[in-house]
Amino acid sequence: MKLQNLLLVVATALADPVQAGLAEQPSLQSSLYRTTQIPCPVAVGPEEIDGKTTICGILTVPENYTQPNGRKVEITYTIFKSKSLAPQHDPLLVLHGGPGSSDITNLSVVPRFYEPQRQTRDVILFDQRGSRFSGDLACSPTFIGLDTLAKDSNIQWRNQYAEFTKKFAASLEKDLSNLAEILSYYKVCSQLLQAHGFDLNQYNTTNNATDAINLATALGYQKVNLYGISYGTYLALRIMRDYPQRLRSVVLDSTIPPQVKKYVDVPRDLEVVMLNLIEDCQKDTACNAAYPNLKARTIALLKTLAKKPILIAGTDKAVSVADFAALVESVNFDLDARKAAYIPLIVSELERGITTTYTGVVSGKIFLTPPTKPIPIGRSEQLLAKADELREQARKLLTETANLAEANRPSQKWLQQVLTMIETLPEKERPKARANLYGVGFQTQKPRDRSVLIASIAEIFPENKRQPLIQPLQTMSNTEMRHVYESIGTIFRSVLKIDSDEAEGVFRSFDCQDLVPSSDQAQTNATFKALEMPSLGVTRALGARQAYAICQIWSVKPAPQRDREIVKSSIPTLILQDRYDAQTPTTVGKQALAGLRNGTLIEFPNFGHGALVFSQCARDVGAAFVTNPTSSPNAACKEALKTKFVLPPTSSK
Repeated sequence: MKLQNLLLVVATALADPVQAGLAEQPSLQSSLYRTTQIPCPVAVGPEEIDGKTTICGILTVPENYTQPNGRKVEITYTIFKSKSLAPQHDPLLVLHGGPGSSDITNLSVVPRFYEPQRQTRDVILFDQRGSRFSGDLACSPTFIGLDTLAKDSNIQWRNQYAEFTKKFAASLEKDLSNLAEILSYYKVCSQLLQAHGFDLNQYNTTNNATDAINLATALGYQKVNLYGISYGTYLALRIMRDYPQRLRSVVLDSTIPPQVKKYVDVPRDLEVVMLNLIEDCQKDTACNAAYPNLKARTIALLKTLAKKPILIAGTDKAVSVADFAALVESVNFDLDARKAAYIPLIVSELERGITTTYTGVVSGKIFLTPPTKPIPIGRSEQLLAKADELREQARKLLTETANLAEANRPSQKWLQQVLTMIETLPEKERPKARANLYGVGFQTQKPRDRSVLIASIAEIFPENKRQPLIQPLQTMSNTEMRHVYESIGTIFRSVLKIDSDEAEGVFRSFDCQDLVPSSDQAQTNATFKALEMPSLGVTRALGARQAYAICQIWSVKPAPQRDREIVKSSIPTLILQDRYDAQTPTTVGKQALAGLRNGTLIEFPNFGHGALVFSQCARDVGAAFVTNPTSSPNAACKEALKTKFVLPPTSSK
């Protein structure tokens, strides 16, 4: 089988990565701000009716608003219709995290978070430009293509890849040379996305804000209430700055304000969580009595673990300082808010070489019920550092095919037919066939349409296998054709971590324009050196190093300085912050109040990133605020949520 599609483009990028990124953008003619109703791209909840109680559609906007007749972006949105017979005229517009996450992916479960607001008004979600169902700037196809070339029996391609990585390592600082391979993957991804025609500079917060307002306008809403989560708070603050006349109220949940130097502060994230937890124990009379001087003892324990991990009895494993840091970080994702309560006891036991409670909490065996799985609304700062881990997952291509929720749709039936047909090819040809299927829609200057799929089938399969696959494509509707590409995206996410939470191409484009430029490595190093518990900052400091390095090779320009200034607004704003948030910690979230004249901050105990996700109390407080944003929020319910620390079974300390 010849090399085609994605693999051919990747090979070209390795040969001349600069030229691969200079392809002229296609001009796609379409009227601006046009909405089209479509079947929802994923299954809606069992209590919903697709097209009636839950309505999905596409908003077509320019990729570059200064070139309205140029390339277009299709923004997928969902309206959860109000359950009121006379709903309010100002809906709740939800802004997801990431950047590059996807609310549309979770249509079957997301509605429960906004059930209170839905009693009185519509709730609107949309995938921001470049995210999963709105253009999908994924890097998985690139990584899969590189992996296939690196392992290919053709020695020329294998050597070409090795030489590319070697040259890349030579261009890096000495202490970053171990990142050469993963950075080479990102370099090629950036070039291939541009070769396909994407202008990566247009995937930014300013355009996201304009998209949000254009969506509201196209749907007939003059004013909206914003609910931003994680990166969505950063976006909400931009909308507050640029379109204040269109807003009635704003809720910011787990906030990152624009004036924050994210990557300067990031080494402190876990330390802030641990210090908050220690402070909560100190304020609790029983906890403080059981675990006095907890801060000093924790610092001493971390130093001990750094020198010598504590062996776990009956095993060949040990508790290292990295393991303790991972435990603290896991509190951020503990939807049941159970782990934090055990940490003082764990510190006390580890001081004496006892690992019983630690192993019980980490394994989950200490709890009577299994943990609740959170819905991703943003990313951990721990970035992928080892290309071999990615390649290991790439070797499992299609061994675990994604469970396609709407199996009866023509698009998904067709895709399953293709996957089955690939398994009939000679074994040595299957990896290339899979890689090229994943790369459909990412070829240079080719749109994601019917003709590209037909041509790809003709290239991947011998003539005697093509017709049963081509014939259904010729009669498939445009909506189903679009869904074929979306479903392919679902599959490559199931075998690679790289785009599992966010579309990596859009995350890097936003990050390298908006967040990384305000920070520098020297300041990050200074933050790390000033930590009281430096071992809790190691992973985050590494993540910052990777972010700086990736942005050196990611082809975007920094956003203007104005975009990193404090947002000043008189719009009624509620800020929800969680004490154990390890992604937008309290030291960061509280800074959002700086320019908000009508801002109120409520801090919730015992929870991690995303108050809305963790707490019915937070959902109720947010809903009450949207109903009446001029009244002071009543958050009395949060008092019952305080951590109930587990005390030692004896008086031993």
